[in-house]
Amino acid sequence: MKIKVLFGLLALMVLIASCGRKKKNRDNNPDKPSVEIVNNVKSDPALKDAVKNYFAEKDTFSTVEISFNLKLNSPERNLSASGQLRIANDSVIWLYVKALGFEVARAKFTKDSVAAVVKLKNSYFKGDYSLMKRYIPVAVDFSVLQSIFLNQIFLFPENDVKNLAYFSFFDDGELLSVTSFGNPKYAKEFGFNYLFNIDKSNKHLSNATVEIPKSHKIVKIEYSDYKTVAGHLMPHEMKIDMDDSEVIFTTNKITFGKKLNFPLTIPSSYKPFQF
Repeated sequence: MKIKVLFGLLALMVLIASCGRKKKNRDNNPDKPSVEIVNNVKSDPALKDAVKNYFAEKDTFSTVEISFNLKLNSPERNLSASGQLRIANDSVIWLYVKALGFEVARAKFTKDSVAAVVKLKNSYFKGDYSLMKRYIPVAVDFSVLQSIFLNQIFLFPENDVKNLAYFSFFDDGELLSVTSFGNPKYAKEFGFNYLFNIDKSNKHLSNATVEIPKSHKIVKIEYSDYKTVAGHLMPHEMKIDMDDSEVIFTTNKITFGKKLNFPLTIPSSYKPFQF
């Protein structure tokens, strides 16, 4: 596994969650964002408060541990892996990945730091969230990562409800759509356009699309297969499409409230990762 691919995989995973029922495709062109709603439906400012309520209704928990399988499909190669994701609410995200029974890498994210150990190359990384910018064309912080993994609404450039001021709102009866497409000021100031759809039946994020107009890059996240675990509604599959690559994150087991540790030690013989 190429190290660049591995870090890209870690970065992509840190930009994900899981899903349930398959939603009808709003655009049959996979290379174009599903934004026809912006052109065909008039935005309803009255929906802003409804979206704020969805944004505020975040699930509460102390810790969660998720065992998962992972597939990466790209023109270069197809890779399979498994691992564990551990989260201490609003504090720590810990990721462990293995392939063919051997540990490949582990990473630890706090509110202001990122650390990763890559055993394949006896290398490590310690730094901040600028690492993510090498592989994900949007600004990502701890709050956004946690929200994506837990299928909660996330907003750029900061995960704060005040940023809804830039968005337009639509309701087609099944989905509540929030988008910056059609707002040139937002794209000019922050460098991307954004759309997410909320499933009104379960108040969870159904899918999200991020477009980088300057580079013509598009990142799509879809959530499916919702199941209730210890009173928490969680998606059990998440699919991420970015450029020509696809990452599928499938949950095997989810445990809430368990006492967790987040081990990450950098051996003295390891060298800093060279990008």
